[in-house]
Amino acid sequence: MIWILFISMGINLLAVLAWIFYYRELKEMILQIKTIKQGNSHAPLKKIGFSKRNRQIVEEVNELILSFNKTEKENRRMAKQSKEMIASISHDFRTPLTSMIGYIQMVDKSTVSTRDLKYLTVIEERMYLISSLIDEFYLLSLLDADDYKIHNEAVNPINLIQEQVAQYYEELSATFEEIDIGLSDELIVIQTSRVDFERIVQNLLKNAFTHGIQYFKIQLEKHEDRLCFIFENQVPNGQKIEVDRLFDRNYQSENTRGTDSSGLGLAIAKQLAEKLNFSLTAQLQGDSLQFCLDIYLDAWKIRNIEKTNR
Repeated sequence: MIWILFISMGINLLAVLAWIFYYRELKEMILQIKTIKQGNSHAPLKKIGFSKRNRQIVEEVNELILSFNKTEKENRRMAKQSKEMIASISHDFRTPLTSMIGYIQMVDKSTVSTRDLKYLTVIEERMYLISSLIDEFYLLSLLDADDYKIHNEAVNPINLIQEQVAQYYEELSATFEEIDIGLSDELIVIQTSRVDFERIVQNLLKNAFTHGIQYFKIQLEKHEDRLCFIFENQVPNGQKIEVDRLFDRNYQSENTRGTDSSGLGLAIAKQLAEKLNFSLTAQLQGDSLQFCLDIYLDAWKIRNIEKTNR
């Protein structure tokens, strides 16, 4: 009887140990699958433990992972080729369009009748509009294809914003009754791309005088870790704006559809800001739309800015 009892206890102990090992195997497999699901790993599952059933499951899952990795790699390759093709097509459109604009400008308008001159003027304006849209599309396609090169230099962001405001002051003053540029002359120097920073500001200004009314203002808020340039304008009463979609491509609020805007300006500004390691966000407070361009600075730059401004 005693031997039967010991044998029974041994079998039960082995069964408990087997269950514990089996549970640990399942737990380890689940952790590996969760890691793969979160995109943190594409490696196959490890063949762990001694359970034949678990090893079979691992082999089946690994076949799925291998198939997924191949599909994902092919999708990335095709997506890259597609983006490069779009960028190439956009570039090819620009050359003949530029030539067409040049030929229109060469026409001797003094020999053209008033009626034909009117038509010619409309054609020229539309050609410029198409050229502008293609430029935006081309830039966006470069950003998508990761072919966009950034060339940093030392610049003063305040000066660059003031220069862009001066360039578009006629359009701004024609749209807004009140313009407040609350930027004092300060020696703030950052390392960034002048061309791309100017493009961001241009797109924010164009968005303001295209869709805004009444007032427009720019102000600078200094924080410990960043500079925040706020572009603010009033929007028409009752205009429905989906703030969380403002940076989506081709998004336009219902009240602004039918304008000459492509809807790509804010999407381009957002992507350029990310390329420059900035942050561009938007918020709507009542009838006031605000865009905040955050420029993050390290402590060394902050200290030097503070010393300069004393």
